[in-house]
Amino acid sequence: MNKSTKNVIDGISTFVRGIRRSKLLGTALFVLAITHLAMQLCVIAPTLFARTDQDRDVVVYWQAAQNAHNQEFIYGEYPNYGPDSLPQNYDYAPPFAAVLSSLGALSFVTFARLWLGLTIVAFWVFAWCLAKLSGEGSLRRTLICGLIAGLFPGTYLAIALGQVDPVLWALFALGLIGVARPVLWGLDAIVKPYYLWSLLAAPHSKRALIPAGVLAVALIVLGGSVCGWDSYLVWVRDILPTLTQGNFKTGNVSVSFAVLRLARFLGWNYLGGPLPTIAHLWLTVASIGAPFLTWWFMRRFSSQLKCASIIAASVLFAPVCWTCYLPLLLTLPAIGFKTILAQNNN
Repeated sequence: MNKSTKNVIDGISTFVRGIRRSKLLGTALFVLAITHLAMQLCVIAPTLFARTDQDRDVVVYWQAAQNAHNQEFIYGEYPNYGPDSLPQNYDYAPPFAAVLSSLGALSFVTFARLWLGLTIVAFWVFAWCLAKLSGEGSLRRTLICGLIAGLFPGTYLAIALGQVDPVLWALFALGLIGVARPVLWGLDAIVKPYYLWSLLAAPHSKRALIPAGVLAVALIVLGGSVCGWDSYLVWVRDILPTLTQGNFKTGNVSVSFAVLRLARFLGWNYLGGPLPTIAHLWLTVASIGAPFLTWWFMRRFSSQLKCASIIAASVLFAPVCWTCYLPLLLTLPAIGFKTILAQNNN
């Protein structure tokens, strides 16, 4: 460790010690955390619960649930789209739609309200996991972590849009604290494949991998049985290549895609449609290379920190990284906070 790095760590440690010793600051944070909980339960959640419009992402899950329930094909037409005009259709793997099919008979409003309840619960599970990762899962710290997560960019956007991400954050964070890690991370990977990185990087006993493998096979079979085996072919052939082209919308904060934005700013004459092969290749290499390099650089660190770092790299360097994906990164400072506290206590 060089002198400048040590000075930075010492400075952070001093700051953390100051926070812990400041009763006034601690009380103020707790009061704000309680206020946030009250706002969520009395204002935000009721407002979202009262919505009846379909101008939000949850409609995609509902339509997939309906199609799977009615044994109709779950995917729409995917012609030659590029990152300037991606379709707003269901684009997850078939097993996710198969699981949702049990809710396919519900009206959109009922489905959206159930989904809202699920994401609110997932939000607080995630907050509790952040508290555990930072040292203790007390009610006080959980509420404070909920406040921090609520103020973080993208959190309430994900909840308001009805995105599945709060559920994925909760499953990933539960795995980080040691709860059924292979199974929960396997469920995440069924929905968003980049979660496979953490599943591969974490140490597992062969016995622990058996239930995860059984669940994966069961979900794959369920997806084929409910949605049709040809849906896997369409997902691999048409949808994955489209998703891996990224998106030029401002909400996409992907680091790898930022290179294409810069190229366009400097004069690259992109006229729309599918990306040129070289640009598509760059996004693919970056989305694989970033987590792989992170895995290598973090190999001597704790399993928790290594897996959290790998997923952070996977999210940030994926061709599409919407703002509502970012709260997952909170696992990193939570683990860092615990590490600094441990150093201060030694």
